[in-house]
Amino acid sequence: MNEPIIQHIAVTGSTNRDLARMEGEAAAGGQPLPEFFTVAADFQESGRGQGSNRWFSDAGENILCSILFRPPVPAAQQFLFNQYFALSVRKFLLRYVPEVQIKWPNDIYVGDRKIAGILIEHSVVGELISRTIAGIGLNVNQQSFPSPLPNPTSILLETGVRHDVAALTAELVAVCAAEYGRLGVRGSDELRSAYLACLYRRGEFHSYLIGNERVTARIDGVDAYGRLLLSENSGRKWCCGMKEVAFLPDEKSENH
Repeated sequence: MNEPIIQHIAVTGSTNRDLARMEGEAAAGGQPLPEFFTVAADFQESGRGQGSNRWFSDAGENILCSILFRPPVPAAQQFLFNQYFALSVRKFLLRYVPEVQIKWPNDIYVGDRKIAGILIEHSVVGELISRTIAGIGLNVNQQSFPSPLPNPTSILLETGVRHDVAALTAELVAVCAAEYGRLGVRGSDELRSAYLACLYRRGEFHSYLIGNERVTARIDGVDAYGRLLLSENSGRKWCCGMKEVAFLPDEKSENH
């Protein structure tokens, strides 16, 4: 495989949108972009997370990139890609920081602190995924964050070491390319097991908001569609899709 192409942009609105536009123009011209083609930016003016969430990043301090894929996965099993990509990011990060976990569905945590956010956008034709654009914001050298963010961290804050962002971006894309062979329906059990093994809060009782109800529940796993499976001590079970459950800080006793 050829070395992935990384196109650098100083300032952009969204690397996901830029990559989608570039791929559309290339395909219309009869020369689709190769897999792992990456758009990387120093600064995003309107960086996005899942749903309506925003991603904040100081210019030039962090990895902000989007990568193109054409995954060999049916649309009905698209969460396999989420698992592969989150696990690839985790493998890359473990070279620099310990205790890296995946917070469902695909945020990346170090301990109880968020170090990376992922935005995955699939294009589906019939029953197949025609292309996937996976965007990531990963905090590298940033030391301070806007006050609305509850628990951010960075490689620098965790280790005290600064890194060259462009070099780390290239390394991250290379890891994703090297791990791509794990993706596929035949490898679904292995991917699922690896994902569950490093899932944040799995097997422990914590606080969640499900609908309008605050519950104390345990994460038991994730189903084939990527929905989060939880259970309460009483035996009541929950199956939650995106935006149907919120992770809450655990209630402290009045003596604390």
